[in-house]
Amino acid sequence: MEEFFMKSMKNLTVALLALSLPLTTLPLTSSTTALAATNSQKAEKHTYTGNGSVKKMTKTAYHSKDSKGNIYSALFMADKPTVELTKKTTLNQYRTTWYATKKMSVRVDKHHSRTYYYVTSSDKKVSGWTWSGYLTKGIFKSAD
Repeated sequence: MEEFFMKSMKNLTVALLALSLPLTTLPLTSSTTALAATNSQKAEKHTYTGNGSVKKMTKTAYHSKDSKGNIYSALFMADKPTVELTKKTTLNQYRTTWYATKKMSVRVDKHHSRTYYYVTSSDKKVSGWTWSGYLTKGIFKSAD
């Protein structure tokens, strides 16, 4: 009898979790949102529609040319052609050479798209996605 009761409770718990899961998900309706992170900083997020898939590219050296550039982590949606980019850090914190190994195109609006590169710092401590417009080909050279 006890074994039957335990099995029934387990099945009931699984069924309740499975049925309540669609109620907990939120639709992505905004292209840019700011959510509070655990350390009370705002997490900058952008949601884009992809133009295609992530493509591998030959490892290419870049350095940042703009102090306003950001590095993002990416969350790819399995059921929709969208990607959500969440700001991790800024490029200007690192005076280094960045190596790009992947690229993706995303649609900003009906007529404009952007290319993002997956970059890794030369010391391999920082990596993420950044807009190609923030980078210039070539290695970083300090001004001394």
